[in-house]
Amino acid sequence: MISDLPPPRYERLTSAPLELVVWQMQFAEPARVSAPAVGAQVAEALRADGQGSFNLSRLVPPQIAIGLGPGLPPQAPVEPDGWQLRRGQLVVNVGSGSVSAETTAYDTWEGFRATIAALCSVLGELDDVPGEQRMGLRYVDRVAVPGVQQASDWNGLLASWLTAPLAQPQLADAVLATAGQLELRVDEELQAAVRHRLFPDFERRGRQTVILDYDTFRQGYRPFNAEAALEAVDRCSDVAHRLFEASLTPDLYKMFMRDTESD
Repeated sequence: MISDLPPPRYERLTSAPLELVVWQMQFAEPARVSAPAVGAQVAEALRADGQGSFNLSRLVPPQIAIGLGPGLPPQAPVEPDGWQLRRGQLVVNVGSGSVSAETTAYDTWEGFRATIAALCSVLGELDDVPGEQRMGLRYVDRVAVPGVQQASDWNGLLASWLTAPLAQPQLADAVLATAGQLELRVDEELQAAVRHRLFPDFERRGRQTVILDYDTFRQGYRPFNAEAALEAVDRCSDVAHRLFEASLTPDLYKMFMRDTESD
């Protein structure tokens, strides 16, 4: 059971590999969020964390360009679907189909959770609160450390359950890249998906890189409840941290505790 994994340490890692954090709630029915009052309400709730104001703009759904040919009327303009709010690397989208928050500059769980709590508070105050269809929390790590020159060098750094293709001695040195996905049952409510990819990143001069992608979620219709949603997202965070630490050997974890760029 995932609950039997050691509790997360929640230590601040000097060389944390975290690249992206995303929280999203998908609605079971369209939410009425296009009114300017809703955008202003969301901006005010998010600003309450004391970290500064957000830039508020209309959220317009993507439009597929279709060549209609000469003499045919142009496509009708797409109506705004909600609101997008930005502050630095933190982006919040509030649309008729979902609400989300994502950042590429994650600091602490408490700070990111405060954003989620503010959004849940606003949702609870809507005239017609939509039901929840799916809610998930995703952490994406990009791992690259000195000394790893080929795929087989990840043996002893990544946990063995992620490096199974490298366990065969005659094949290990021939492996160029590997990828996999695990679907996990957490409990009666939560599930988790772990996607992992090991490859030479040619955008970074072929540096050996590992992507670890943890998606913890619940799905299925339920009436929206802000308190229950926050309790669930806390458990999602706990599960993701347990899985992250279970993905590493003590040697790799120690590397994250120091400045690997200066090694």
